[in-house]
Amino acid sequence: MQEKYNCELFAKKINGKFLKIMKIYFLITILCIFSVSAENIYSQSKTVSAELKNVTLKDAFRELEKSSDYLFLFMDNIENGLSKNVNVSLKSKSMDEILDLLLRNTDLTYSIVNRQITISRKPGTTDEKNKEEEKTTIKEVQQTGKTITGTVTDSNGESIIGANIVEEGTSNGTITDINGGFTLKVADNATIRITYIGYLFQIVNTTGKTSFNVVLQEDSKALDEVVVVGYGIQKKENLTGAISTVNVEETMGSRPLPDLGRGLQGTVPGLSIVVPSGEVGSDPVMKIRGQIASISGSSDPLILVDNVEIPSIQYINPNDIEAITVLKDAAASSIYGAKAAFGVVLITMKKGAKTETTNITYSTNLSWQKPFKDIELAGIEGLEYTLDAHKNMKSGGPAGGFWRVNDESLEKMKEWQRLYGSTVKNSDPVLYGRDWIFENGEKYGYRIYDPVEAMIKNSAFSQNHNLSLNGRRNDTSYNLSIGYLGQEGMMKPANHDDYKRFTGNINVSTKVADFITIRGGARYSDATKRYPNSSSAWAFAADPWLYLYRWSRLFPIATTEHGQQIHDPYWDTKNTNDVIKRDRYINLTAGTTIDITSNWNIEADYAYTSEMKPFTMSLPVATALEHWYAPVEWRDENGDRVYVDETGQVTTDEGMPGYRFYTSNYVTDEESYYYQNSFLSDKHTYNIFSTYNLNLKDLHKFKFMLGSNIVSYKWNNHSSNRSELLDSNNPQFAFTVGKETVGGDANWDSQVGFFGRTNYSLMDKYLLEANLRYDATSKFPSDIRWKWYPSFSGGWIITNEEFMKPLDPILSFAKLRASWGSIGDQSVSNSLYMPTMSLGKNNWLTGEGKNFFQLGTPTPISEVITWQDIETLNLGLDLRLFNDKLGFVFEWFQRDTKNMIIPGESLPATYGANAPQGNFGNLRTKGWEIAADFHHRFNNGITLRVNANISDAITDITKGADWNTPWENRSIHNTFTTGKRYGDIYGYVTDRLYQKDDFLYDENGNIMQTVIIWEGTSKRTNQLAGNNPVYQTAFEDGNQVLLVSPGDVKFVDVNGDGYITEGKNTFGDPGDQVVIGNFTPRYEYGLRLGIDYKDFDASIFFQGVGKRKIWGSGQLAIPGYFSKEGAMPKAIAENYWRPDRTDAFYPRAWNLNGANEGFVMRKQSRYLLNMAYLKIKNITLGYTLPKNITQNIHLSSARFYVSIENFFTFDKLRGLPIDPETISGHSMLRDSGYNSDRTGTGNPSFRSASIGVQIGL
Repeated sequence: MQEKYNCELFAKKINGKFLKIMKIYFLITILCIFSVSAENIYSQSKTVSAELKNVTLKDAFRELEKSSDYLFLFMDNIENGLSKNVNVSLKSKSMDEILDLLLRNTDLTYSIVNRQITISRKPGTTDEKNKEEEKTTIKEVQQTGKTITGTVTDSNGESIIGANIVEEGTSNGTITDINGGFTLKVADNATIRITYIGYLFQIVNTTGKTSFNVVLQEDSKALDEVVVVGYGIQKKENLTGAISTVNVEETMGSRPLPDLGRGLQGTVPGLSIVVPSGEVGSDPVMKIRGQIASISGSSDPLILVDNVEIPSIQYINPNDIEAITVLKDAAASSIYGAKAAFGVVLITMKKGAKTETTNITYSTNLSWQKPFKDIELAGIEGLEYTLDAHKNMKSGGPAGGFWRVNDESLEKMKEWQRLYGSTVKNSDPVLYGRDWIFENGEKYGYRIYDPVEAMIKNSAFSQNHNLSLNGRRNDTSYNLSIGYLGQEGMMKPANHDDYKRFTGNINVSTKVADFITIRGGARYSDATKRYPNSSSAWAFAADPWLYLYRWSRLFPIATTEHGQQIHDPYWDTKNTNDVIKRDRYINLTAGTTIDITSNWNIEADYAYTSEMKPFTMSLPVATALEHWYAPVEWRDENGDRVYVDETGQVTTDEGMPGYRFYTSNYVTDEESYYYQNSFLSDKHTYNIFSTYNLNLKDLHKFKFMLGSNIVSYKWNNHSSNRSELLDSNNPQFAFTVGKETVGGDANWDSQVGFFGRTNYSLMDKYLLEANLRYDATSKFPSDIRWKWYPSFSGGWIITNEEFMKPLDPILSFAKLRASWGSIGDQSVSNSLYMPTMSLGKNNWLTGEGKNFFQLGTPTPISEVITWQDIETLNLGLDLRLFNDKLGFVFEWFQRDTKNMIIPGESLPATYGANAPQGNFGNLRTKGWEIAADFHHRFNNGITLRVNANISDAITDITKGADWNTPWENRSIHNTFTTGKRYGDIYGYVTDRLYQKDDFLYDENGNIMQTVIIWEGTSKRTNQLAGNNPVYQTAFEDGNQVLLVSPGDVKFVDVNGDGYITEGKNTFGDPGDQVVIGNFTPRYEYGLRLGIDYKDFDASIFFQGVGKRKIWGSGQLAIPGYFSKEGAMPKAIAENYWRPDRTDAFYPRAWNLNGANEGFVMRKQSRYLLNMAYLKIKNITLGYTLPKNITQNIHLSSARFYVSIENFFTFDKLRGLPIDPETISGHSMLRDSGYNSDRTGTGNPSFRSASIGVQIGL
C-alpha cells in the first residue's frame, strides 16, 4: 500500500512538472502568435532615423540597412549614380519618404517588394558616357532581339529573389521576382551575367535558347565571413583566437549519422573523436587538443547548444543543426568561464529563414549494417595451439580445461569436419558419440561450433526520418522540425538490441517593435535503448559479448541436446530480459533582443532544461543444460542405460554407454530480480549581455561586450531492487517476493560569472581582443569561491598593408595571430574541499548476518587546496591564395595545467586514510594543427572542393605526486610520474624469435644447459650459442618450465650488460626497458574530396590516426592469454612458431592463464597493438532532379543519394578482429571495467550502406 502511495506521489510530481512545462510552452506560443499579428500592424507605419553626414548614396543605403530590416539591391548599371554625396538628418521618416528625399534630382528610382528595395535607373536615362552606345544597343535589340525567360535558384533548389540579370556590354537588365523568375529582352546572341550577394556570379550565352534554369553556387568566402563565437558573432577575418568552423551541410548532410560526434570525426583539427564500439546510442569520446588536461578533472570539452550546456549529444538531431564552432584556446573559450577549461563546442540550431519564404523539407535515410571487418575466431587451429602450449609447458594428462584436447581428439576433430562439416548446421542438436565423448573422467569434443554466426547479425537495419518547416513572414522567422532515429544493434539472439529516438524542435523569433525582438523555443528528445541483461554474476564486467570470444569453438552454442537448451551466450541472451534505458530531455527557452541604437543592443535569454531517465532491468530464473563439469549418465524413461554408436545414433545392441549434459538452475529464485532507477534533474540558465559597436571614421573600430551568466543545477535519483521474480514475462515489483534493497542520492551545484570582451581594429590591419571573466562556483569554499580569469589575443592582417598589394591575388589574405589566456577548472568533485564520512552497511558484527549501518573514515582534506588553472598560449597563421581558392590555417599551441589536483605523498599506514589531495601537480600539452581547403569551378561547370586537416598533441607530466622523489628513483610504469610523457609505454625491444641454431646441442640432439648467476641468483638454463650470448633468465622460474627455448622471444640488450632484466623499473635503472609506444592518438587527420557537375554530386571522406599503440588485454590481443580454453583469433592460431613454421610472427604456444603478461610475453615492441588506421569514412553519390521536373510534380527540390559509411578500414593489426579505435574496458553499459577490460570484446563496430531522399515542398 505504501509503495502504491509513493508511486502515485511520484506520478503527481512528474505530472505537475510536465504541466508547468506545457504552461511555459503555451505562453511562448501565445506570445509568438501575438507578435505575428502585431508585426502586421507596426510594419505599416514603421519609421527610421539616421544621421547621414557627407556620405555617398551607396554608404547611405548601407547605413539604412543597419538601421532597418530592409535589404538593398543595386542594378549593375548604377555604380556612377551611387557616388553622389548626401548630407541629411532623418528623424522618424518612413522608408518611402527617405528614398524620395535621397533620390531627388538623380536619375535613379526605387521599388519596394516586401523587405527588399531595388535601386535602378529611371527609364530613358543613362550615363552620358554610354548614352550613344546604349541607344545603338537598344535599337539593335529591337531589330534583332528576343525575349528570354528563366529561373535562378541556389544549389538546394531554393528560389533566389532579387538576383541581378544584366546583358553583358549594356545597361539592359532586370532582377528576379519572388519565385526566382525573370523575363528580359536581349539581342539574339547576347550573353547575360547573373549576380547575387553571397554567390559566385555566372555568365550564360543565350545563343539559340530562350529559356534558362540557372543555379548559383554559394561563395565560400561569403559563407565564412561571419562566425559564431562566445556570446556573439565575428567576421572570420577578424578572429584572433583558435577557432574552427564546420560546414554542417557538407560534413553531415548525406550520411547515416545518429549523432553529430560521429559526423565531426576527422573534420576539425585538434578535435579528437573516438568511436570505441558499435554500441548503438553511445556517445563518442571527444577531446580538444590532447587526451588529458587534468587528472582529477574531466578533460572533456563544454558542449553548448544555443549557449546552454547539454549533457549528451544524443539529445540533438544532427538535422536540426545550423552551425558548429569549436573554440580551442583560452582566448576564445574563457568567456564561458570555469566549465570551458578544456575547450568549447558551440552548436547553433536552425532558427528560421532570413528572407520571405516558407520551406517544408523531408529527408529519410535507410541503412543496412554489418561488422566493420570479418571476425575470424580460431577453430581447430586454436585447439592445436592449446595442445602445443600444454606440451611446451611440460604439463601432464590431456590439454584444455572444461573441454579436453589430446592428439587423438585433435584428429577426431579433423575427421568430424570431413564427415559432417558441410552437412551439420550450427543449430543442429548435439549428439553424444558423434560430437563429444566422456572417457576416463574427461570430456573430449569433436564438433566445431560457430559463435560468430550464432551471435552476430549479418545485417542490421537503421532508419532516419526528418520533417521540417522553415521560413519567414514579415518580421517573424520560424523553424519547426521533428525527427525519428531507429537503430538495430548487432546482437543476433537478443529479443531487443536497439536504440530509438524521437526529437522535436521549435524556434520562433519576431520583432514586436522597431527595437525589440522576442524569441522562444522548445526542444524535446525521447530516446530508448534496449539491450539484453547479463546473467553473469559480474554483470557487465562479463556480458554475452565477452563469452562470444572467451571459449574455444568446442563449446556448444545456439544448439540443444535432447530438446533442451544449453547454457551458453546465445541462450543466455535469448532468455534474459531487457535492460531498458530511457532518456527524456526537455529544453525551453525564451529571450529578447533590445536594439537601443543601431550599434548597441542588449540580449537576454533564459533556458530551462530537464532530464528524466527511468531505467529498469530484470533477471529471470534460468535453467538449462550445463557442460562445464562432468556429464551424467544417459538413461531412458525406464532408467536403463542408453548406448550409442560413433554417429550418435542409439543402438539396441552393443555400443558405447551414453552420457548427457547435466541440468543446472544457473539463475536461482534468489538471484532473479527486478530493478528500477529513476533520475530527475533541473537546470536553469540565465544569460544577459550587451554589445556596443563604435566606429571612428573607419580608422578605429571597437566592439564592447559585457554580460553575466548564471547556471543552477540539481538532481536526485532513487533505486529499488527486489529479488525472486515470479513472472519473467511481465517483470515488475508486483511480481517479486524476495529481499528488498533501496538507494538514492541527490546533489546540486551552481555557477555565476560576469564577463566582458573588447575588440579593437586599427585600419582593418591590427586586431586586439581582451576577455575577462569573474567566476564563482558552489563547489568551492567561500574563501576561494571567486576568481578572475583573463585572456588576450591579437592579429595582424598583413595583406592589408600597402607593401603586400603586389602579391594580390596570388596571396589574397594573410593574418598572423597570437593569444594567451587562463581559465579555472571546476570539473572536480566538491568532496575534495569538504571532509565527508561515507555511510554504509556491514553484516559482520554478529553471527546472524544482520545488517548494521556504519560510518567510514573521514576523508582527509588539504587546507590550502584551490582552483586548478588552465593556461594556453596559441600562435596562428591564416593564408588565402589564388583569389581565395586555396586556404591554409597553421596553429601551434601550449596548454599548461597549473596547480593540478593530485594525491599527496603517501602517509604511513597508521594514519588510517589516504593522503589528502592538493594542488601539487602540473602538466603541459603541446601541439600543432594544419588545415587546408581548396575550391574551384571549371569552365565546363565542374566544381571541385577539397578540405584536409592534420593535428598532433603530446602531454608531459611536469610535476606529479612523486615530484619530491629523486628522478632516478621514480617509477617508469606510473602513468603520472613526474617527467614522463602521458601515454608512454615502457617495455622491451623485440629482436626476433629464437631459432634452433641459437642453442648448443649434445650428441643426442638435446639442448645443453648451463648455470647463469645474476645478482646472486643462479638458474640452470638452456645454453646459447655464440660468443658472449645474452641470457634472459630473469623471466625463467628455475624449475625447467619457464625455460627460454626455440620459438621464444629474443629481446635486445639495450643497456649492453649481457642480460635482459627489468632493472628496478625506475628512470635511474630501467634495465633493458625503453619507451616502445604511446597509447594516445597522434597525427589525427581527415581529407574530404567533393565534386559537383550539373545535377550530380559526389564526395569521399578519409579519416585516420597516424600513430597509436597499446598493450592489449585479453584473448583477442595477447597470444597465449588463456590458451587452456583454446579461444583466440585465427590470426594468432595460424601464425605461431612451430618447428615446421619457424618464420611465424607469434612465439611458440604458451598459456598465460588469464594474465596479460608472463614469461617472455612482456610489454615489448613486437606485440604492441599498432592502432594506427585509415578509414574511408564515407562515400556519397547524389543526384538532384532538374527544376523543370520538380515543378511538374509540385516539389521545390528533390535529391536522391547512396552512401556507404565506415566501409573500408586499413590498419596494421595483422588480421586481429579488433577495431583500431577501441578503448579497452570502455562502454556505455558500465562506467569502468567493461568485460574485464579485455580489448575488442564489446559490440563490434559496423559499416553501413544506405540510400536517402531529400525533398523540398
